[in-house]
Amino acid sequence: MKKIVLKNEEMFPEVSRMLEDGHKVTIPVKGVSMLPTIVGERDLVILEKSAVYKKDDIVLFCLGGRWILHRVIKTDGDIFIIRGDGILSNVENCTAAHIRGRVTTILRKGRKPIDPYGRWQLFKLRVWNLLRPVRRYLLYIYRHLPWTAKYFRPAPNVND
Repeated sequence: MKKIVLKNEEMFPEVSRMLEDGHKVTIPVKGVSMLPTIVGERDLVILEKSAVYKKDDIVLFCLGGRWILHRVIKTDGDIFIIRGDGILSNVENCTAAHIRGRVTTILRKGRKPIDPYGRWQLFKLRVWNLLRPVRRYLLYIYRHLPWTAKYFRPAPNVND
């Protein structure tokens, strides 16, 4: 299968339109901000539009022209406080108007589809949140394991 690389500015407006039309959309994930829940360059996520977003939802949102897939950690009225699972301190604040869709399934090669809101996944999230004081070290170790290192090499420059 041929891999096509699109810029975010080309792909995400179409993803947003499809979600608004009520379609489920499967996209590949890049980056390390959602470790260990979602691994960039390995996992795919299925998104769909939701009428309501709540704490622990993994959402796709656009803020300042950047498309980000992170978890809602708190709601404060109409404001959503959002952070990636692999991010130690920074948070983003946005409104429901910025959120385009919610992850309903994580697809990992060679495994059954993962429900990110199932009991086991939410239990792992709670444990991960309890480990907050040592997460920096755990993420460092995870990124340097021989079988995970391939996911954290810099991506080749497409313009070369």
